[in-house]
Amino acid sequence: MDAAAFSSAVAQFSTKFCNELDNTTNIVCSPLSAENLLALLTLGSTDPAQTELLKALGFPDNDDHKSIRSTFGALTSKLKAIKGVTLLVANKVYIKDGGYEVELELKKDAEDIFDTEFEKINFKNSASAAQLINQWVEHKTKNQIKDLFSSSSFSAFSLLVLVNALYFKGLWKNQFNPKDTIKQVFHLDDKKTVKIPMMFKEQKFNYYASPDLQAQLLEVSYAGEETSMVFILPDDIVGLNAVMQNLADGHDLMSEIKKMTPTKVKATLPKFKVETEIDLTKLLPQLGIKAIFNKDDSGLSELLSPAQEVYVTEAIQKVYIEVNETGGEGGDGSGIDIRSISFMADAETRESAYFRADHPFLYLLMGPDNTILFIGAYRGN
Repeated sequence: MDAAAFSSAVAQFSTKFCNELDNTTNIVCSPLSAENLLALLTLGSTDPAQTELLKALGFPDNDDHKSIRSTFGALTSKLKAIKGVTLLVANKVYIKDGGYEVELELKKDAEDIFDTEFEKINFKNSASAAQLINQWVEHKTKNQIKDLFSSSSFSAFSLLVLVNALYFKGLWKNQFNPKDTIKQVFHLDDKKTVKIPMMFKEQKFNYYASPDLQAQLLEVSYAGEETSMVFILPDDIVGLNAVMQNLADGHDLMSEIKKMTPTKVKATLPKFKVETEIDLTKLLPQLGIKAIFNKDDSGLSELLSPAQEVYVTEAIQKVYIEVNETGGEGGDGSGIDIRSISFMADAETRESAYFRADHPFLYLLMGPDNTILFIGAYRGN
């Protein structure tokens, strides 16, 4: 799978994933982080799990794993080499301590392709296991993600726990002036409003007013220009859920992003912090990934040597992101009523377009090859 096809597959998975979350409050998630561990499981799975995982990840049913290895291997290398921002990716699989080992080829793939660690752990002592895992997550995310698991998360029946951490911190290429940040009205819906700090900047941004999506798109670049945040602002004050459903149903998000062009824009964006905890054992089945949680037929018996019937007992993602005048930071642990205005004049001389994010919108943290690292919805509450 080439980079463009992969970014499209990630976008499709990401919008479906995000659409399964609470549609009444602020949310943020990292479907790509979940995909890394799911792709690893795919390499050690048999049907029905393998077919479910391949379909959800957007790989062909007859995939011989070469494309998964090459695609995710390339992604890992690009994320490690990213410039201008701090991006730390760490994956770990915790397995119940017992008389078996991780299958050798899978362990090699985990280390070489996914940069993933394996560790045996005694789940019987739930508090001790939770403390050990939480300390690892805190360390990997520079203390931004804490208390991923509670002291009662595990038991003697816990077998396989997936944990993944992704920490991001970046500065905008062109920072917003804090003096321009003032409290302004934000529409929670067509009736309720609140006042929140809103940033302002007028400059050239990549911008597009999409008639098909009925939304405006604005891209704000981070230093190094290998990462950016794309804001998707519905034309309608209460249009966010419809836009998200449209994308989840298959509307080509990547084609919309590619239509953005350098445009002089007067951009007003809120400062915000969002933290979301997601139980993947409940969310992933909504995306067709069910077998890996089935204790009777998980399709994961070949993960270990000698073969052992195991299934995923816990999978939690906890995500934090902050957007402010300098840029912001975000961490993920898993175990902006003005309509678009267009002008016929040349982009160099045209008046400014307006992008005023004063009602609920979608936002995407974009990485190499337009791969979505984080996706979230800001609703002002």
